[in-house]
Amino acid sequence: MPHPRFLAIALAFVLLAASGFSAAPTKHEVLHAIAVIERNATSPEAAEAAKTIVIYAQVSDDVMVDIGPDQLPWLDEDWGLDKDREQACKSLLLAAFVAGDVKSQIKNDKAEDDTYSGWIFAIDTYNRLRAKETFRSDSIDSLAKMKAAGTLLQHAREVRAKEEEQDGSGDTKKPMA
Repeated sequence: MPHPRFLAIALAFVLLAASGFSAAPTKHEVLHAIAVIERNATSPEAAEAAKTIVIYAQVSDDVMVDIGPDQLPWLDEDWGLDKDREQACKSLLLAAFVAGDVKSQIKNDKAEDDTYSGWIFAIDTYNRLRAKETFRSDSIDSLAKMKAAGTLLQHAREVRAKEEEQDGSGDTKKPMA
């Protein structure tokens, strides 16, 4: 059972992302939004790009993104930042995870969760955020160590297998909240 704080953070971001959108983003729009975050995750345009990415992941049948505490362990951490700044950083990292997962699925033309690609994108975004913010995420640091050791892909497979076993169905598509 996910921790209530984790669910609150994920739900708050999804609701924020959903506000103000009248039409579902297109594949072209989401790829543009992903490029915005790749170029500069701390730019003024990044927040709007993050919304586009999350909305696309929620409504598109072309992708499926599995989110939960195993994929996004940093959402339940306390980084010691002021509440609003910490929420903004966590939301951006959630969007970065979704961006990496979605980009991989679009590139491969296959609607299958890719937690590994989500983590790679989130690790890169985390490193860029840390250049501007003074915080540390033990869980993202741990994922980065696995990446450096060459074990991150295997960890992603283990997370997926664990969830499939818990679900009992083998269907890993879950709502984004």
